[in-house]
Amino acid sequence: MNNISILLRNLEFSDTGKYTCHVQNPKENNFRHQATIFLQVVDKLEEVDNTVTLIILGVVCGVIGLLIFILLVKKVIAFIIKKTQEKKKECLVSSSGNDNTENGLPGSKAEEKPPTKV
Repeated sequence: MNNISILLRNLEFSDTGKYTCHVQNPKENNFRHQATIFLQVVDKLEEVDNTVTLIILGVVCGVIGLLIFILLVKKVIAFIIKKTQEKKKECLVSSSGNDNTENGLPGSKAEEKPPTKV
């Protein structure tokens, strides 16, 4: 079924009401069609310029995106610093645990020296 539109101009509020449209189609052997509609006349629709709204929306979304990016970078840097500090602690622990040459603790080189003969 084809859609047929009618554009009505210069309407007034008093034009509101019930209308019947009668159509005759020669391709259908002049078969007659009719349709009844209710016309509601409203104030003229004015187009609104959304440029300012779109600019504000773009700026707000850009700021939110920038904040999220900064927070992600901060988290990555904090993670890297934490891992670096943990590696430094591991190095300090392992070197101080193995370096007992002078203090006479078990496992030290001082313990391995043979007793001196008198």
